[in-house]
Amino acid sequence: MVKSRMEEVLRTHNQEVDSIIEYLMQTRGKMLRPRLVYLCASLYPADPARVKDGAVAVELIHLASLVHDDVIDNSASRRGKPSLNGRCGNKASVLAGDYLFATAFNLINNHSPKVMDCITETIQIMCCGEIQQLSLGFKLDTSLEEYYEKIFRKTACLFATSCKVGGLVSAMPVEEITLLEQYGLCLGYAYQILDDLLDYVGDPQLMGKPVGNDLSQGNITLPLILLMQNPKHRILVEGWGKEGRFAKNNIRRVVNLIHNSGVITESLEVVHSFIVSGLELLKGLPEVPARHILANMGEGIIDIYYRQTGENRRREFGTPS
Repeated sequence: MVKSRMEEVLRTHNQEVDSIIEYLMQTRGKMLRPRLVYLCASLYPADPARVKDGAVAVELIHLASLVHDDVIDNSASRRGKPSLNGRCGNKASVLAGDYLFATAFNLINNHSPKVMDCITETIQIMCCGEIQQLSLGFKLDTSLEEYYEKIFRKTACLFATSCKVGGLVSAMPVEEITLLEQYGLCLGYAYQILDDLLDYVGDPQLMGKPVGNDLSQGNITLPLILLMQNPKHRILVEGWGKEGRFAKNNIRRVVNLIHNSGVITESLEVVHSFIVSGLELLKGLPEVPARHILANMGEGIIDIYYRQTGENRRREFGTPS
């Protein structure tokens, strides 16, 4: 339903624009955010049309942010396929991203002002996050506080908004919308931290990018921050990276050090703590099937790690009761 509605609202009958949109639709991801909107809305009675448009709007925002990210990062590929800017150039990509944002605004303009306020505020947060990330590039002394603020703006805020929009387009009480929003934050933090961890330990073929890709682009993430809390490791890493920039052989050294330092387990513990916190929040919601599906989504985040690495899962989560 989301895919067909996206195609409907994006269609321009202009061959050049529609070919770009068609390519983006072919390269879209897991549709996690629209699914969150639908699941959260299904906890209470809701207007199906408003739910669908809310789900489409958050996916358009996510897609637009990815298009703009690839331009900013000068990335020619995404998940093993040519990025839009790699295929069509930066100018067309920037305009395509703007078109996606504008379409999302137009879609929700006739719905609740609260939904519009929620989504516009989220876009502001995400844009500020992109600017902030530029200032943190190649900054080896990035603090945990700076890192968490970065991934809040990059990822977690849109997960939270997806859950909140689902609540806003339904008959859900305000208190429970707040619980869902906080659950979305926990889910978003866990998802991004896991993605950052997989950059060091994942299968390059499954990820569509080389191991250590974040480090090569100056994106300092949790595994490296935790690694450098050890003074001996900090000296090694700073010696390998000149002003935070690493040659390929030194990236391999950093990756090997992360594998042998205990940082992987420590990072997984952080992911686990966010998921557990999210599952606790779900206990305050109605006992309906959608709540259990939301819990399974939280638990499924950690499964991404084990699918990518081939390791056996070592811990189970408690489900909300």
